[in-house]
Amino acid sequence: MPLANSILRYSYLAILLLVSGTILMSCSRVALEGDRQNRSIRIKKAHKGTIKIQFELINNLIVVPVRINDSDTLKFVLDTGAGRTVITELGSEQSFEIVYEGDIMLNGLGSSGAVPALISRNNEIFLRGVEGENHTVVFILEGRFNLSNYMGTQVNGLLGYDIFENFIVEIDYDESRIYLHDPDAFKEEYNIRKEDKSWTYVPLYTQDNKLYVDIKITQSNNSEINARLLVDSGASHTVFLYPDTSEDVVIPPNHIESYLGTGLGGEIYGKIGKARKAELQGIELLDPVISYPDMEAVEQAIGRDSRNGSVGADLLKKFDIIYNYADSSMLIKPNRNFNDKFRYNTSGIEITTPLLNFPYYVISEIRKNSPADKAGLKKGDVIVEVDYERVYQFTLNELLDLFHSSEKTVKVYIQRESKFLDFDLELTDILKLDPYF
Repeated sequence: MPLANSILRYSYLAILLLVSGTILMSCSRVALEGDRQNRSIRIKKAHKGTIKIQFELINNLIVVPVRINDSDTLKFVLDTGAGRTVITELGSEQSFEIVYEGDIMLNGLGSSGAVPALISRNNEIFLRGVEGENHTVVFILEGRFNLSNYMGTQVNGLLGYDIFENFIVEIDYDESRIYLHDPDAFKEEYNIRKEDKSWTYVPLYTQDNKLYVDIKITQSNNSEINARLLVDSGASHTVFLYPDTSEDVVIPPNHIESYLGTGLGGEIYGKIGKARKAELQGIELLDPVISYPDMEAVEQAIGRDSRNGSVGADLLKKFDIIYNYADSSMLIKPNRNFNDKFRYNTSGIEITTPLLNFPYYVISEIRKNSPADKAGLKKGDVIVEVDYERVYQFTLNELLDLFHSSEKTVKVYIQRESKFLDFDLELTDILKLDPYF
């Protein structure tokens, strides 16, 4: 099939920088010095050193508005684990022009293997106050990811390495803001903050356009493991630990078998347990929830690098973070989320929203032997009320928060075909560890 230099109007139903020197500008503004014009993505106005972008936080994930070529505004997850920009889906009314060059196979977590995709180069990309060209975009051709249905709103893909390579990226989870700093303009400030005792300097390791960090984990039996983890802001979990990468990995005796999420390669299943603590450059986080994926879901990742797993947004959101790819480092500072306990899905209910941007919530998975399973809820049940409140009053995030509670009873009223049924879910933390011994 001839692919080179073809123009594709891409649309389908959603399933799933300035040369060194000083240049005078209008209004007596002076362009910042540096190699801004040599970067593929840069701040539009040559005198500005920082752009602020407001984001949505959905299921722990940062969602930002993006345009590509002649598209309307799309929504992308800002993903440190993505080596390139990936389009996972478009809505029925969304389209834009691309010039595509060929087929590739894209690897990712999941048990279904690599997925076919199209690759396109020399695209334009626009964020608020930011523009770029020569941008490579990959389009997934199969709807395995179903990202929008788990987010409750149309989400079109992943935005990763290209942003982090061209900026020093500061993320304020408290205020839902991203600051894209020109690397030359912010270099001195970064060094000042590095010496500020309120910030902690964390060395990172780069490979294949991705970031890795070393974290010490004290496991359920009090043994310690030093794990090299992918820094993955595009995953909502706390920590993934791959058992087959080290004989020192200990799965806690009181674990549960569970659906862990969906990757580019399909659904991920495995075990969930707790560790006693995770330590990042001397900062201790107590009782982190650890997911242990089944081997078939991660075999594409094992062997391609030296990672033992990944650290996700449920842990990262406890900090203000400044990523600096050029320095192979990040700065972190605990924020107001820091002392919140790590939580997991105690109910056993997974929820999707088949009607995007509409409060219509359907149970898509029931964990075996979970409170939801024991109460009699079933896959396909439509949630009508929770704790006597009509479901349209809840966002997806608020519902997820309720079903991640512990030591409480949640009342659920559902529709099953033509019947309406009440259920009481007795939620408790069954992963609690025994006291230190």
